[in-house]
Amino acid sequence: MAANYWASSQQNHWLLDRWNLAKSSEEDRKYLSEKDYVKIKIWFNHLIQKLAKRLQLRQQVVATAFVYFKRFYTKNSLRSTDPTLVLVTCVYLATKIEECPIHIKMVTQEAKHIFQADFGGFPYDSAKVAEFEFYLLEELEFYLIVWHPYRSLTLICNDLGMRESGLQYAWFLVNDSYRTDVCLLYPPHMIALAAIYLTVVLNHADFAPGSLGDRTDMRQWFADLNVDIEAVIEISQEILSITEVWSDWKEEKMPMLWKELKLPRQ
Repeated sequence: MAANYWASSQQNHWLLDRWNLAKSSEEDRKYLSEKDYVKIKIWFNHLIQKLAKRLQLRQQVVATAFVYFKRFYTKNSLRSTDPTLVLVTCVYLATKIEECPIHIKMVTQEAKHIFQADFGGFPYDSAKVAEFEFYLLEELEFYLIVWHPYRSLTLICNDLGMRESGLQYAWFLVNDSYRTDVCLLYPPHMIALAAIYLTVVLNHADFAPGSLGDRTDMRQWFADLNVDIEAVIEISQEILSITEVWSDWKEEKMPMLWKELKLPRQ
């Protein structure tokens, strides 16, 4: 593992620009509106979360699986693959990389339970998941270490003297960010700063008396940071925009939307 983010494979190989990211989803967006396409992606993130909950995985493992899934679909379309196989394999690989290994038979067994309602089960056995893992590794270019915003978030909040309630709110915003593509576009510390920015703007920050955050004008604090503040605002807007889509998101409508995307076209 690289000693710091700036020397990592994530910084040097897996930060994309918006044009390439949009290009990678062109095939799927021929058949769905932009809003429905976002809803479908949220659904598969939701299924990863459900599987992870059944397996009792910690949040960092889940976040790594999210990133693997997103990276895979920068090179493939949802329509031409089976995302259930992809996401189960992403979860399985994430458990190994994050040193939280779970037997492959347990992963496939829980997947069969999770996908029963919407997909009639999980039609693959452990051997198929193990086989697909090699293809997933190739698509990820064998760059498997993922840097997440959580560490930066905790360090910055502690330096500011933010109390647990504020940190928890910012943490939830980082979790929400994985419904977007910001993890493919920005360094993790920028996402952490965006979560803190939103926490402050939305009046959920709570600083201990006498702490740096308590005695500082936070608007000036952000202005003085040696970062691209416009990028922080862009990330914040992405997170806010996904909450608007999320408010109109209904899980029970997703299988029909998925069938519409998979429907063969002449």
